[in-house]
Amino acid sequence: MAHDAPERLAAAAEEFDRHGGRQDGARVAESLAYGLTLLSESLFRRIHQDVEKAVGLDSMLMPVSEAKAQLRTIEAIEVFQTAESAAAAGEFGYLSGAGEWYLRWLARLRLGKQASEPAVDARLLGYRSQTSEQRRLAFTDALSRTLAESRQAPLVLFRLYPLAVQVATALAFDDREKAAEVRRGQVTVHPPIADCTRCRGKLLDNGEQCPGCGNPLWKYQWLVAAY
Repeated sequence: MAHDAPERLAAAAEEFDRHGGRQDGARVAESLAYGLTLLSESLFRRIHQDVEKAVGLDSMLMPVSEAKAQLRTIEAIEVFQTAESAAAAGEFGYLSGAGEWYLRWLARLRLGKQASEPAVDARLLGYRSQTSEQRRLAFTDALSRTLAESRQAPLVLFRLYPLAVQVATALAFDDREKAAEVRRGQVTVHPPIADCTRCRGKLLDNGEQCPGCGNPLWKYQWLVAAY
């Protein structure tokens, strides 16, 4: 999925400005592309490579085709974070009354032609109709079906991830106050993430990542750290 393909970003920016009568479409689309791509790639590492390194891989959990499993898992991640970002944009008041438009706009940006597939659209709308807790539980179930070893990941990861998507969305809309508020919520969920000596758990711009702890999505040893 070429999330940052220039033509896709340019089309998304133009549509964003036209729909909302705005002039910041290029910045919003680019920031979302950087932030959400980093999060999706990081989450896949956390539930796949990090789990394998930390707890080993049960041969019974090994997918028949790792490449196929990766594609299905990344798609599941993208569908969820698109819905989660749309929910955040609506809750935070960034695009009043345009929740479904934003959902489909972001789906096209993140998934390209896949966004119009009936199965993908159904999952997007299914998430849209759910509460945040229902979305989170449905997402973990979806991951367990595409990549069984995700069940071995620390449970706190799946509480931090939706909040990470909210942070990325707030940053894309240049709302650092709301992003900082959500980050404080993440620290409440798991205090050790603020203890990194490199970043101290501070907000990073979309697309940036702490080499020490993995902020904005923390490495295995930080997820299992006791406070």
